[in-house]
Amino acid sequence: MIQAPLTNRQSRHVLSGLLLSYWLGSTALLTLLGSGWMLVKRQLEVLNDAHQVRDLVTAALATPMTSEARQILLQEFARTARKDRQDSMSLLLVLNPAGRIVYSSRSGWVGLSISDQLLNGNEAPDPDFRNLIDCFVADEADCMITSSSDLQLHTGSFTVVRPVVLPRRQDLGVQPDRRLLVVHYGPGAVLEGYGRDLGWLVLFSLLLTGLLTLAIGYLLVARLLPQLAETAQTDGLTQLINRTLFMEQAKEWLADAQERQGELVFAILDIDHFKQINDTFGHSCGDAALTHVAVILRTVTRPDDLVCRFGGEEFALILNGSRQAASSALERLRLQLEMSRFSHGGQQLRLNASIGAAATAECGYNIDYLYNKADKALYKAKHSGRNRLEWSEPRIITRLSL
Repeated sequence: MIQAPLTNRQSRHVLSGLLLSYWLGSTALLTLLGSGWMLVKRQLEVLNDAHQVRDLVTAALATPMTSEARQILLQEFARTARKDRQDSMSLLLVLNPAGRIVYSSRSGWVGLSISDQLLNGNEAPDPDFRNLIDCFVADEADCMITSSSDLQLHTGSFTVVRPVVLPRRQDLGVQPDRRLLVVHYGPGAVLEGYGRDLGWLVLFSLLLTGLLTLAIGYLLVARLLPQLAETAQTDGLTQLINRTLFMEQAKEWLADAQERQGELVFAILDIDHFKQINDTFGHSCGDAALTHVAVILRTVTRPDDLVCRFGGEEFALILNGSRQAASSALERLRLQLEMSRFSHGGQQLRLNASIGAAATAECGYNIDYLYNKADKALYKAKHSGRNRLEWSEPRIITRLSL
């Protein structure tokens, strides 16, 4: 049985490393994108909560009721919000144009200025809160239209500032009443439950990218890699395996044969007068001759023999069996080439080939030595009239060589 060549196994090893890197990298990327999306989604939920607070304050200010009733209403709402949202909303203030607190989730702060030291040192030092304090301290004219940005992602405590404008009473000719809503959220507002959700997100990312990696790996290993390996290890003209793959598999065959004391024959076939064919009929005719030889080799050899285009007009074979059996097969191959014809340019042309062979029973199981002995036998066949089979002279087997 022909084993996968070393280069193919190395390719699979490299591919496995690339797939592992892809799996971990895609998991990290998906987790990063998912975690960012969770933060943005949670912040949008908090901002939507702040907008609901603004609507409530607007409705409370527009509804005829006493200031004490409005204070109780907002205070109860803030208490309920803290209970439902695990204290994410820590402070709710409503300011008048003078910067004083008219309503608060903390009743003791009603009537204080936003710049009071009690607030300045007690609550969040986030930028929006500080900017609001500085605006009223500087007595700027546009403080009542201040609105905090929704674009910045908050992972700690932050403040939402929104103007509240009550509708004007047309019948009384009263100007719109302006108020400023300040809602402060603690660090848990956006990050609440983030660690738990992140764990599930990582697990989901590992499973999703793992399945995708397995699918890609299957397509690469089962479909693409064999095609690439076949293309890289096949001679494009004759469709026989190339020299690199032949030598790798030959070493494995020889090692296996030596272990089981089997016999193999290494042979080199060279087309006679191939240069003359190219010079007389052109290189396209030479290509047709090589293709014709490859067809004959496939026809004559057995499935358990190894055949390749060794280079140029040379072909190499490893035949299973003894010297006697291989001699009959190689002679039959030579005769088949001699009797066959191939067409080119409307002409029927013939080919001859010289063959040099070496048997493991006489030369051992070293691939380099077998190649050297078969090449010398081929040289002898060429100088003995061509179109013939020559065998290497057996070496002397000693106990040391064994």
